[in-house]
Amino acid sequence: MTDSREKRVQLKVVSPQRPAQLGSAPVSAVLLSEPMRRFRCNQKGCCCSGWGIPFRLEDFLRLHEHLPDAERAELTQGIQLVVDAKEKGVNGETILHSLKLDGVGEVEACRFLEKAGTCRVHAQSGLAALPDLCVDFPAFGFHRTDGAVELWFEPVCPEVLERIDESDAPLTLHRQKGAFEDPMHELRVAHSSDKILGRIGAQKIAGTSLDALRDETLSQLARTDRPPWHSLAVLLDGYSRLLPDASGACALELNHSIDPAPFLRFFWACIGAHGSELLAASFVKYERFIYAIDPKPLIAQRDLLETHLMNWQPAFEQWLAPQDDALSALSARYLSHRFATPMVKGRAELRCAADEIVQIFAIAQRYAAAMGATLQAPVDRRTFLVALGAAEFFIRSMQLPREALPWFASREPDVSW
Repeated sequence: MTDSREKRVQLKVVSPQRPAQLGSAPVSAVLLSEPMRRFRCNQKGCCCSGWGIPFRLEDFLRLHEHLPDAERAELTQGIQLVVDAKEKGVNGETILHSLKLDGVGEVEACRFLEKAGTCRVHAQSGLAALPDLCVDFPAFGFHRTDGAVELWFEPVCPEVLERIDESDAPLTLHRQKGAFEDPMHELRVAHSSDKILGRIGAQKIAGTSLDALRDETLSQLARTDRPPWHSLAVLLDGYSRLLPDASGACALELNHSIDPAPFLRFFWACIGAHGSELLAASFVKYERFIYAIDPKPLIAQRDLLETHLMNWQPAFEQWLAPQDDALSALSARYLSHRFATPMVKGRAELRCAADEIVQIFAIAQRYAAAMGATLQAPVDRRTFLVALGAAEFFIRSMQLPREALPWFASREPDVSW
């Protein structure tokens, strides 16, 4: 290893302590969003560039073992070590959190990505050679207290969105009690190590209450007698009033007669919360994920797209709002997937999680309206699918601080919209 001044660097490093995985122990069941049972990678390489993909040391060594002899020497070239100088091992060693292989070309593609979008390592050596992240993404596994595992699939992936779009039926959860037909799903379950956690403030929520909250949320989003935004208004009002007891038990109390105006003011603020230039730049970066429509006409008219992102209200009224009924089923399925398995990913504060889901959904409205105006066409399901993915990509890439975003469910009790 050498730095940019060609000085040789030596580090005594160890991998961080990791929780035990479930691969050696039986799993009672796997819970996942029902359409994700049919998830398969599109083999187009859209997630294999632009991210700076981190490998664990164990991944790197396993990959090294499976490569042909002629490629092993090259593997050690162009590596970044991700360490934390403040964190030390039990004997004072530096903790090596991950390694990053230098990307190829302007898009910083993985060096093993073929021009066709397939993975050379996967094709030559099979699943056993792949780093865990390459197997798992876009899924993340979580342990439940009852011995089951939940798999959550990131909707930034176009194939996750395709599965969400495959039906108009209300989205449900599936409980898999036996083996999957897909060995990749089996490995995703085996790699699961994080525990599911939900909380309100500092108070952890009991697992049974988390399940009940989710069931009620999905039930409300499955309603067809009102638009999804109205269900969101009812739900976020209920989430804002969640109050667990000392044991972590709580219930979602819903007021179906609430005035939706405060929520709509919040939702409108979420739609307009971000700069048009930043949104346009993020959309261009998301191009490699777009397969539902041809993105070239939008990318070629980036300046016009940015103009409509800035002046989004007229575009919203003309190209998106009249399509509300046609997009209702897709919106409900997307929101159900987002609230489902599990919405406690990340910070685990349920009210903040509910707010973030609405924030993403609102950004998708703005993208969809601007895309419709740019293309001079009403927003259909395929266009809206791209808008949802672009919004997911924007939030995932920006990682904006909580304080910079509008909020509703997590507001203080005496604050209103």
